[in-house]
Amino acid sequence: MSQQADKQYEQTCDAALGWVARLRSDEVSEDDRQSFALWLAEDRSHQAAMDEALDLWDDLGVVRHMQPAEGLPTEAANSSRWLPAAVASVAASLVLAVFLWPQLQSEPVSNQYRSVVGERIEVALPDGSLARLNTDSQISVTYTDDERLIELQKGEAWFKVESNKERPFHVDAGETRVTALGTAFNVYRREEGTEIAVTEGVVRVTERQASPGRAPTSKVLRTNQRLLSQQQGWEVSTDDNLEQALAWQQGQLVAREMPLPQLVAELQRYSSTRIFISDPELLSRTVSGVFELDNPETSLAALAISLELEIRPLSDSAVRLLKADQ
Repeated sequence: MSQQADKQYEQTCDAALGWVARLRSDEVSEDDRQSFALWLAEDRSHQAAMDEALDLWDDLGVVRHMQPAEGLPTEAANSSRWLPAAVASVAASLVLAVFLWPQLQSEPVSNQYRSVVGERIEVALPDGSLARLNTDSQISVTYTDDERLIELQKGEAWFKVESNKERPFHVDAGETRVTALGTAFNVYRREEGTEIAVTEGVVRVTERQASPGRAPTSKVLRTNQRLLSQQQGWEVSTDDNLEQALAWQQGQLVAREMPLPQLVAELQRYSSTRIFISDPELLSRTVSGVFELDNPETSLAALAISLELEIRPLSDSAVRLLKADQ
């Protein structure tokens, strides 16, 4: 198989994994099922990729009961404008056979956990997994017989997951879902997007909402890899040292040539005091150093001294940074 063919088949496998995640989602619609049936019938390689995707998902503990998919009628491959009733029937059967939840299960157990501004907490989850919440963060935890679902509603959390193939561990954050097995990873939900950093093992990140007719984006991340999910797309990078991303667990903020506005925004997460930058010239400044998060006011004062800035009060709950000579 040529390099180009290898790459094309890899993309097809990624699409198949995206379809597995989408059809397994609570938000799956009839349009999704019809689009999936058309995609499956477009090319014979799609069926092979789907078989591999189901095998991989089974290994990750995401599909509990799996049956072989039946082949689709060849007529479906000859039309991209409409879906024959027979194809719709086969698609529905495929979804029912592979993706429906078991009907008999106990009542789900749900709990909420929240940290206040400036606080970090550790939560022992019912299955033996561990969650550490950073400042001003909130998670919802729902366990059923078939899955462990965490929703990161705001903020940042690190998870150490207890392996259980029969009950996949999901973390939903914004438009992304992280599925893990026997692994550890950090999820940071920001206004501009969600960042996932893997500190141990393997996780799969899947787009939770995709436009009709398009398979959800899906990526596999391994140890020391990060993924930033934002409106303009996904960005994956590798960092052999995730000290910067996880330093908050030791009460520190590690900055390496960090833009001053970003550093100020990070410090603000740990304090009720709002910080404004008055001088436009300061927006291009970068900062390197280690800052204590348990004393954000002291860290801000040290920052002002090192950059020759002045901290000028605006109110009881707001200050501004400007050059010391202004």
